[in-house]
Amino acid sequence: MGNDLIDIKVASPPRTANAHTWVEMDLPDGKTLVRYCAWGIGRLCFSVSLFTVSISRNAFKFGIWLCDGFEAGVKRLLKVYDALPYAGTPMTQVIEASAAVVEEPLEIITDIIAAIEGKQVMVIGEMGTGKSTLAQYLAYTVGGRVRVYECEGTPTDWQGLEVTGKGENWVAIDRGMTEDLEDLSKQMKIREERGDAALVGTERVIIVEEYPELVSKVGSSGEWLERHARRGRKARRFTILLSQYDRVAAWGLEGKSDLADAFFRIRLGKKAIAHAKSLKNEQLINWLKQDQSHCLLDDQPLKLPPYREMKAATVRGGSTIVQPYYDNAINPQKRVENDLKPATRADLEQNCSENDRALWRVIQRLGGEKSDSAIVTEVLGFTGKRYGEGAALLERLRKQFGG
Repeated sequence: MGNDLIDIKVASPPRTANAHTWVEMDLPDGKTLVRYCAWGIGRLCFSVSLFTVSISRNAFKFGIWLCDGFEAGVKRLLKVYDALPYAGTPMTQVIEASAAVVEEPLEIITDIIAAIEGKQVMVIGEMGTGKSTLAQYLAYTVGGRVRVYECEGTPTDWQGLEVTGKGENWVAIDRGMTEDLEDLSKQMKIREERGDAALVGTERVIIVEEYPELVSKVGSSGEWLERHARRGRKARRFTILLSQYDRVAAWGLEGKSDLADAFFRIRLGKKAIAHAKSLKNEQLINWLKQDQSHCLLDDQPLKLPPYREMKAATVRGGSTIVQPYYDNAINPQKRVENDLKPATRADLEQNCSENDRALWRVIQRLGGEKSDSAIVTEVLGFTGKRYGEGAALLERLRKQFGG
């Protein structure tokens, strides 16, 4: 062990470097050079990608700015362009104005007698809507002798009137309608020979309850309806047909639009509201729901007189108008055709005198403290265009009876 020597080399102290000192640096080998080149290429790729993204972002921002500016400019030009066909009004305002719902005030008919002049009448409504009361009011207000066809009436229905067909007496109704057709022919012949003036004072009103039921059970009902629809008003024969049905087929008028046009349709209650709904008129629907006196005359709003006024007119009319018709089944000794024969002058004078006396008694009983206008409209039942006729009648009765 003592012979082993250890050679210890002591590092020489470092040289002090200065500006004139050369430092020895070895060049990198091939592998190191390749490694550094690969790193440099990678760094270049990252830099290029970031630069590309930055350029693209700025390009897109510029493109969006251009698009926004182009869109705003086109919209301004479009407003001007759209205004050209509408005299400078923007299209948006035109659309808003055209889409706005403007509810014009309803033109309500209040004079029903003047409104139904020249045509026959159908009254359509469910039970309890006042069809019979309205029919009698129309009959007595229009004026003339009244006949009623009713197969289901009770003793309290149509008070003061003679009714044909009680107890479903279809034979009596058929016979009565046949006689009506003969009477209509006579009236048209008189009109043809002597003119309309010859028919003054011969007016008659025919009321038919639930006419659709007669279509299949009374053989003469079809001809009766057709001839009265075409010529009834010319012959001074006013027909009022009542029903709960609003279908054309139920009336036997399917395919006969010309006959249907000869009738005014007065719809009451729910029938009126249903028809207004078919017209898609919300304003009309709301108006109909406000009062029971609101109804429809065809498609137009109609306000009827108050129920008390119509009922009073039927009571007055029933007590003053002589009814010539009788149900043959109940009064076989009184033939209807006797009433259809032309009366002699003496008979007319006697009948007029009896009617005048009856009217004067009613005026004395009901019009004691009323004014002349109230007597004419409320007691005698002359309203609207017939007021002048009623005033002349009142003056004549006063002269005749010294009132």
